[in-house]
Amino acid sequence: MGQAPGTVAERFALNGRVLSAAPLGEGHINATYVVATESEGGTGSRYVLQRINRVVFRDPKAVMRNVERVIAQLGSKAREEGGQRDREVLNLIPTRKGSSFLCDGEGEVWRCYAMIEGATARSTRAGPAQAFTVAKAFGRFLRRLFDFPGNTLAITIPGFHDTGRHMQALRNSVRSDPLDRARGTLAELEFIEEHQELIDSWVNLLSSEDVPTRVVHNDTKMDNVLIDDDSELAVCVIDLDTVMPGSALFDVGDCARSALTGPEEIGQPLDLGVFDAVVQGYFAEVGGLLTDAEVDHIVLATQAAALELGIRFLADHIAGDRWFPAARPAKNLDRCRVQLKLVERIDVNTDRMTAIVRRASRSRQGRQRGSTEPNPLRFRIDGGRSRA
Repeated sequence: MGQAPGTVAERFALNGRVLSAAPLGEGHINATYVVATESEGGTGSRYVLQRINRVVFRDPKAVMRNVERVIAQLGSKAREEGGQRDREVLNLIPTRKGSSFLCDGEGEVWRCYAMIEGATARSTRAGPAQAFTVAKAFGRFLRRLFDFPGNTLAITIPGFHDTGRHMQALRNSVRSDPLDRARGTLAELEFIEEHQELIDSWVNLLSSEDVPTRVVHNDTKMDNVLIDDDSELAVCVIDLDTVMPGSALFDVGDCARSALTGPEEIGQPLDLGVFDAVVQGYFAEVGGLLTDAEVDHIVLATQAAALELGIRFLADHIAGDRWFPAARPAKNLDRCRVQLKLVERIDVNTDRMTAIVRRASRSRQGRQRGSTEPNPLRFRIDGGRSRA
């Protein structure tokens, strides 16, 4: 699909000649490569080259326009705060013709970032320290985009966090059942149906005026933050393709979900210390900007994020693993079960988790509260726009 990554890399304004282009990471969506170069003086540099998935992102050029704008805002804020711009924010490498992205002869869209050395995206089980620093990074991300005009950004995946829509997709998969897999998922399907009230509560909350529209990341899993190899502190938020208008509850809830579930196919016991660390880390950056309604629904957001992802994994398993890559037939079913197990554990720990949020929220008292509607357009969870 598309041209060879090494050939594509040569069309970007890299420092030196391209030595190699090798696959990087385990991302589900885009094809990612690490490109190594060598200059005439023998100095080596590394870059991250990506081919944007045109099936998932129907308008890759709109994605890149979003990414350019978001990076410019984050870079400006980093400089204002005395941060390390080239380390805290992704740095797009232009093509030799000066564009931020490249369209190859087959219509594929490519982009290139400077490699942030000495930092790693970690997908292993998160302890409290990692959970805190990652959540703090996502909180800083939200804070730096707080005054960014969301109505200037394209909706890159309509309905990305429309849980009702994902639920309908699951029911459609069960009806079509192309690989006769539905019969092996009856327990999971029953569990999800039993939590329809949770889905309804979540959808109604996001559709209400109680939850403000903000520019958010929308995919705040643990490995979307680079962590410094020496200091163990968060360096940079990555994977900006889903940055668009939405709810801060998406971000804090999915961050907590990711930290609490651990490895997608294995999971881990519920660790309330990890949940506490996520809340503390997030509040450390944006506690004073969140509204009471946002704070009051963090536990619901965490549970809804797990249920939504469980629904998506199960629908994809039944449909034949079309969205999430699966090296074996039951991989996405196992992923689903990990998420549903977290939903079940939150069911019996809601009071304790709510108490954790309330304790952390006390530090917000006396701080300035955020605006409930920073721009004149309100974005629905299905990706549409409506006047506030």
